[in-house]
Amino acid sequence: MPITLSKTSKNAPLLIHNGFSYIIHRRYDEKIFWKCEHARKYACHGRLHTDLSNVFIKTVGDHENHTENPRSGPVRQCYERLQGESQQNQTNLHNILTQTNIGVPDEVRIQLPSNENLNRNIRRWR
Repeated sequence: MPITLSKTSKNAPLLIHNGFSYIIHRRYDEKIFWKCEHARKYACHGRLHTDLSNVFIKTVGDHENHTENPRSGPVRQCYERLQGESQQNQTNLHNILTQTNIGVPDEVRIQLPSNENLNRNIRRWR
């Protein structure tokens, strides 16, 4: 499965691989060590190594305390599109939601919060 790059809610880099999300743990001259985003919450020991251009090298440890979420990548990408569109476009909220929902699969759309909560997020991003 390919690597997908995204961002956390605080704009930190986030790497998605095989349904697991990773955040940067350490950065060295030739490698980046990523740790599972649930390392603290679930005491997860899942790690991943990439080179500096985010090419996968290897995984280390297991995700013993939680399962992967194969839809986490598309949901995050949908949020990123929504956030970018809301910052660039000052049209009404309904138009922004309609534009960003075009082409989004139903299984991803089901995981998104209600339009009321999305409207609140769009107002916050502006």
